[in-house]
Amino acid sequence: MAHLAPMIIYVYWAFALLLGFVFFRKDIMTFNKEYDSRRIMLLVFSILIVAVNAYVYSHSTNNGGRPVDPLSVFIFSIGNGVAETLYFYAFFRLGETLVGKFTTNQWAKFIVGFICFMIYSGFIHALFWLPILPDHIVQTSPFKPFFMPVQIMIASSWALSFFWYRDLRTVVILHALVDLTMILSVRFSVVG
Repeated sequence: MAHLAPMIIYVYWAFALLLGFVFFRKDIMTFNKEYDSRRIMLLVFSILIVAVNAYVYSHSTNNGGRPVDPLSVFIFSIGNGVAETLYFYAFFRLGETLVGKFTTNQWAKFIVGFICFMIYSGFIHALFWLPILPDHIVQTSPFKPFFMPVQIMIASSWALSFFWYRDLRTVVILHALVDLTMILSVRFSVVG
């Protein structure tokens, strides 16, 4: 399966781009320029939690002695940053839309959107990423217990960016930074 991993990843990304441009073209092409104190605090929190994630993730994984592939680092960071943000946004919006058929309560929409985002995130990582990536999780790492709480904080900040500002661009950049940490820590190739 390892030899098919790059092709599988590219197909996964292609579907995300198609999904994004078919259903979310307006959200992709526009940008909310409002930077009130709430958005600035959310951005600062998001950057801090991405930095904490870099430390926790890099101390909870093992690269198996694989070399860094600079082209893969570049392609994966950007490609997955864009693609998975579109998938996460799609599932967040799906949850918002579904609950919106029953209520106009904004927090109900956020909660259900967030739950859909988290369910998708859990399934895609467990059923897609873990099987195609090389072994990399260090079960005995003292940082491993912090991994899921950090991931939940990242997802929360991104969901709030989606909910309050429909801000895909900032989340793409933050996700690319998370993916940069991941590929530098795990070290795999997406170029064959």
